[in-house]
Amino acid sequence: MNSSFFKNKFFRYILFSLMALIFVFLIILVTRKKPVSEKEENLPSVVIQKPSTGKLVEAVTISGYVEAKDMIPVVPFVSGTITEYPARAGDFVTKDTLLAKIDDAPFRQQMLQAEAAYFAAKSTFDRVSNLYKSGATTQQNFDSAKAQADASKAQYDLAKLQVDYTEVKAPVDGTILIADQAVGGIGNQSQPVAVLADLSNQVVRLKVPEKYFDLFNLDREKLQVKVTRPAEKNMYEDAVTSATIENIAPYVSPESKNFVVVCHLDEPGDRFRPGMFVKVQVAYKSYENVPLISLKARKMDGSFYIYDQNSGRVKYVENTNPPIDEENFIVPQEYADSYIVLDGQNFVFDGQKVRIFEEALDQANSQVGKEK
Repeated sequence: MNSSFFKNKFFRYILFSLMALIFVFLIILVTRKKPVSEKEENLPSVVIQKPSTGKLVEAVTISGYVEAKDMIPVVPFVSGTITEYPARAGDFVTKDTLLAKIDDAPFRQQMLQAEAAYFAAKSTFDRVSNLYKSGATTQQNFDSAKAQADASKAQYDLAKLQVDYTEVKAPVDGTILIADQAVGGIGNQSQPVAVLADLSNQVVRLKVPEKYFDLFNLDREKLQVKVTRPAEKNMYEDAVTSATIENIAPYVSPESKNFVVVCHLDEPGDRFRPGMFVKVQVAYKSYENVPLISLKARKMDGSFYIYDQNSGRVKYVENTNPPIDEENFIVPQEYADSYIVLDGQNFVFDGQKVRIFEEALDQANSQVGKEK
C-alpha cells in the first residue's frame, strides 16, 4: 500500500511538472516580440499632401443673432375693437401711415358730451365775467366759473385727442416686422398692433467669453469683423458682410462669465433679417504667403506626421502650437516642402513604413482583377 501511494505521488509530480513546462512555453510564445512584417500588403495606407502657400487669419468665431437696432412696438393709446387693420408684415411704411383703426363710436360720444359740458361752462363763465366787470358779482364767483370753464375745456380737448388716438399710425418710417392682429380683435396698450424696424440699421449682439476681454478692449482698433449667415448647401452662397464694433460692455456677467459686444452690420442688404442665426468672425492677426495644410492632418494632441519619399517611412512632428483658423494651420517652415500625412495618421507610429493610399488602391484593384 505504501509502494502504491508513492508511485501515485510520483506520477502526480511528473504530470504537474509537465503541465507547468507547457504553461511556461505557451507564455513565452504569446509574449515574445514578433518581428514587424514590412510586407507591402501589411503596411498601413496613408494620404499625403504638400502644403500650399496662402493667407491665414487668426480669429475668434462667435455665434449670435441679428437684431434690428431700433425695434419699435406700436401700441394704441386707447382700448377698443379693431375695425380696420391694413398693416402687413414685410411692408415698408412711412411716418403717419395708418396701421390700425379702433372703433371710435364710444370716444365720439364722449367727445360730444365733453363738448356740450364745455360750451355750457363757457357760457356760464362769459355771463359771470360780464357781471364781474360791472361789479355785480364777487371775485369768488368769477374764479369758480373760470375754473369750471377751464376744466371743461381740458376734458373736451382730451376727448378729441382720444378720438384721434383711435387711428394708430406709424411713428417713423420703417418695415413692419410683426403684424399679428386682426379686425374684430381688441386693441390695447398691452399688445402692439405692429412692430416696426429700420432694416438698414441692424446689429449682432455677441456674448463673448471673459478670456477675450483684453483682446476686444486693448486691440479694438485692429479687429476686423466679418458676419456670415450660412446658406442652404448646394443652393446659395453664404451671405457675408463686414461689421463695425459699436459697443463693448464695460463689465463681465458673474453668472455667465461673458461680456456683451454689439457689432453694427455695414451692409445688411436683403439677406440679413432680425432673428437670423449668424457666425461672427473677429480677426486679430493675419499671415501672408505661409505654408498651409488642412487641420485634418493634426492628431488630437496637435502633432502630425511627414512622409519621407526616400525611405517610405513617416516621421512624427510634435505640436508647436502653430497659428490656425477654422480650416488650416501653418506648417513649420522646415516642413514647408514636405509631404504631410493628411489621413491615416492615427494608425501609424514614428518611423513606420507606409503605403500611399493611391498605390494601395491600385494594388487592390489589380488583385480584384486577377481573382475575376
